Amino acid sequence: MKKIQYVKLVGLLTILLFLNISCKDDDTLLRGSGITEQSWSTNQTYFASAEQTLTFTFTTLSSWTAQNSSTALLSLDNTAGNSGENTIKVTVHKSSQEQGTITIKVNGYSSASNIKIQLSDDDVQGYEINYSVDQYLREKYLWNDDYKLLTPNFRQAYDEFLRNTLLSMTTNTLDKKRNSNGTYSLFSFIQKLDPDLQTSRSAKEKKTLEYNYGFVNFIAVGNRNNSNYGLVIQGVHKGSSADKEGLKRGMEITEIDNQRITTTNVQACYSKLIKPSSPTSIKVKDKDGKVYTINSGPIYANPIIHHQVNEKIGYLVYSAFESGFDQELFDVFKEFKSQNITELILDLRYNGGGDVTSANLISSCIAGDLCIDKTFASYRYNDERMKVLGNQRPIQKFAYSQYDNLSTSLSAGGLNLRKIYCLVTDDSASASELVINALRGIDIEVILIGTTTHGKNVGMEGVELTAGTDKYLLFPITFQAYNAKGFGDFENGFTPDYEINENKPNGEYFEGYGDFGAESDPLYAKAISLISGNEVTTPTRAVNQAKEQMLVIATPRLNRIGMIK
Repeated sequence: MKKIQYVKLVGLLTILLFLNISCKDDDTLLRGSGITEQSWSTNQTYFASAEQTLTFTFTTLSSWTAQNSSTALLSLDNTAGNSGENTIKVTVHKSSQEQGTITIKVNGYSSASNIKIQLSDDDVQGYEINYSVDQYLREKYLWNDDYKLLTPNFRQAYDEFLRNTLLSMTTNTLDKKRNSNGTYSLFSFIQKLDPDLQTSRSAKEKKTLEYNYGFVNFIAVGNRNNSNYGLVIQGVHKGSSADKEGLKRGMEITEIDNQRITTTNVQACYSKLIKPSSPTSIKVKDKDGKVYTINSGPIYANPIIHHQVNEKIGYLVYSAFESGFDQELFDVFKEFKSQNITELILDLRYNGGGDVTSANLISSCIAGDLCIDKTFASYRYNDERMKVLGNQRPIQKFAYSQYDNLSTSLSAGGLNLRKIYCLVTDDSASASELVINALRGIDIEVILIGTTTHGKNVGMEGVELTAGTDKYLLFPITFQAYNAKGFGDFENGFTPDYEINENKPNGEYFEGYGDFGAESDPLYAKAISLISGNEVTTPTRAVNQAKEQMLVIATPRLNRIGMIK
């Protein structure tokens, strides 16, 4: 009898122990979905056109299964998998059912994660890439915590999606900037690649093909006494169509394909000349009536616009930090060193930035032995990424001893200068400002001549994204840059030591441009005055006569502004 009672007691304890374990398991099941990372947001609907395939990635703590609420609309490449990193591809089909849900359930967990998908019936082109853009912003955008609180509208064209979504934020004030007319512009940008150009930022050592007539940039001018407008050339790329035709800095274009530039079309004409979208040929007429036929290539636009040495004074006009032209840039500094220059005038007045690596090259060559083992810049990322780094900003050293892009030391171009003169304008931005800040960080004196720089202390880590057969380049703001002294708050630009507005140096009216490296250029002339200690007088040019009275006309600039890693 006692034995039977003992057996019953053991059985009861076994049942209670099982129930206790089961209760503990139930508690565990309530703690989450078992998915540690997922590329989708459960509160968003993903739109896709018929026969389009969407790819989702996720990591699970156990095996998993996927359930499909609408087999007529959606098909899956697999419906189950093991723990770890996983990928699921969902193909959308034309169906009377326009909405469906994929439910991912991880074994041992009671919660599930849903992917909501809807068949798109609108005419918006290019919106499919928005999901990949969204995923990258959630991971890398400098203000990603606040970005994750948004509910984006994916059913927009790719460029509108980026612009409208980021402009809706309030904390990303280093990305969006208020313009003088009250509107806002973004530093972050996305562009669809032309397959004929075969462009890729992933191979930085290669030059980048682009459609370009050869113009660095323009300033728009208008006659105070009539409706005549013109676009004055600020610089020309060597070897370009414009260069070969004889178009030069300071020349004024008044007609394009027999169409006069006027108040109503000046912006459109500017856009046509500075950013052609295809290989085209056009005729332009200057103010003297001469006609030039130019084509947009495509070409490799050389950013080294002009350089010279005059009485131990080196002068370089550099329009963009393009790492594909690093060898040509290094060759200029080797020439400067071989001619034993003692002073340098660095002209960045039309340089909106570019590759950080090229900014390091130019800074290292200027500093020479003075920068060995010193900090070129440090970088702050979003809070999630900084936490992984122990909240310590990663440091990039000056690349003087070994420049990886050219696989060489930069000593052959090292100048060991303790002071340089830098010509700047509002178009001097990003990587240009990075050079100024980096040199000042190691106590090299940088004398600024011109007007206040643009003010961009943040940069991008670009990524190439693909949707179907289309490829896109996305460049969102992902980091802020600081110099060796920890200074990085130059979002309002650097104020010049000597303020000179090259567009109206002597008063109200535009006077034209002097040649690069000539004393008819007021910025260059000022640098020469400071170096020599002798006053250099810039002559007043004939275009300033009362009968002309040409005024500078504000036009939105189209050149990209970048500090790209």
